[in-house]
Amino acid sequence: MKWLFILLAALLASEAYGFGTGAEGCSGDCTACHTVKKEEAAAVVKGLDPDTVVEAVGPSPVRGLYQVTVKKGDASGIVYMDFSKRFIIAGRIIDAGEKRDVTQEKMEELRRIDPARIPLDNALRLGGSEGRKKLFVFTDPECPYCAKLHEELVALVKEDPGLQVAIILTPLEIHPDATRKTDAIVCASRKNMADGMRLLEQSLAGKAVSESGCGGRFGEAGKKLGRELGIGMTPTMVFANGKVVSGARKREEIRKLIEEAEKDRDRK
Repeated sequence: MKWLFILLAALLASEAYGFGTGAEGCSGDCTACHTVKKEEAAAVVKGLDPDTVVEAVGPSPVRGLYQVTVKKGDASGIVYMDFSKRFIIAGRIIDAGEKRDVTQEKMEELRRIDPARIPLDNALRLGGSEGRKKLFVFTDPECPYCAKLHEELVALVKEDPGLQVAIILTPLEIHPDATRKTDAIVCASRKNMADGMRLLEQSLAGKAVSESGCGGRFGEAGKKLGRELGIGMTPTMVFANGKVVSGARKREEIRKLIEEAEKDRDRK
């Protein structure tokens, strides 16, 4: 069945909460009464999609549910299973009080993409070509959130000459002209990087890109790469340690994540 994989692509351990404190009831730890083995969760998931592998099972942030980490090919995700081990819930848990997407946070802890797997032949570059610090950004030329992130990245490379940002264009189907624009932008960048960046920033600003491509199917190649790496959202950043973070972020947060990635690299 394909539905589970589709939901995982779109989505692309917490403290347990108890039911009560009665002497004969569940304690504050739900696992005192309810347990599940990895093999049990795997059997349930396999019945829905035999190609999806269960990697871990644990308590979820919401009582009454297990958190199940699954993987299919290169795409990882999180689903939830109720204590009866019958119902699978594919979706996000939002902490409305703290305004946090706890599913997304957990996904970011789990997801890793080896930067060595990211081809850079068609990438645009911000910053110096010899920058020691590396950041890889998957962008759609018509994505408004990509435009917000781009502004932060431009400011970052001005502040830090040692930072090099590789921008990989991965047009989404929801933006009908993004594939054509990708062809034009990458084509221009291959002749002159500044021209390619000018076209990208023109598109991100909502302006027309009238230039045509040079025969290369760069947009289709970007879509294929996104599928292979499990990139289901733009913008998505991949840091030097492989950490994956989706969505536009502020400069301070990006800088902190870059520093953490550098520390991880130095420890190796």
